[in-house]
Amino acid sequence: MVPNCKRRRAILHMLLNASLDLHTNFGRLCYSPDFENLKAPFLKGLPDSLRTFEEYLGDKTWLTGDKINYPDFHLCELLNQLEKFEPSCLAGFPKLKAYLTRFENLPKLKEYISSEEFKRRDCNGKMAKWRNNY
Repeated sequence: MVPNCKRRRAILHMLLNASLDLHTNFGRLCYSPDFENLKAPFLKGLPDSLRTFEEYLGDKTWLTGDKINYPDFHLCELLNQLEKFEPSCLAGFPKLKAYLTRFENLPKLKEYISSEEFKRRDCNGKMAKWRNNY
C-alpha cells in the first residue's frame, strides 16, 4: 500500500495526518470531563473539517484515486464513529457519504459491520464520556 514514489508517499502521509488531526480533536472531546460543554462547539466546527475532505475527495473513488489505501481506512473509521456520534453529520456532504458507503460495502468489511461483535463494540474506552455504548 505504500508507493515507492516519494511524492505519492508524502501525499498518503498528509492525508493520514489530516484525518488524525480530526480524530484527535474528536478523541479529546469524547474523553474530556467537560464533554457536555464542548460538544456543541465541536459540532459547530465539524462541517469545516468535513468540507475539506469532501473537496479533496472530489469525484475520486478513494482519497488517492481508484485504489484504496491506508488513509481511506482511517478516515472511514472516523466517519463511521462521527456518524454514530451525530447521525446527521454527513448530510451536507454527499461525496463523503457515498465514500463511506463504498467503504462499508467492501465484502469483508460489510460482513464484519453487520456482525454482532461490531454492533456491540464501543468507539472509545471506559474513561470516555462518549463511548457509543447505547
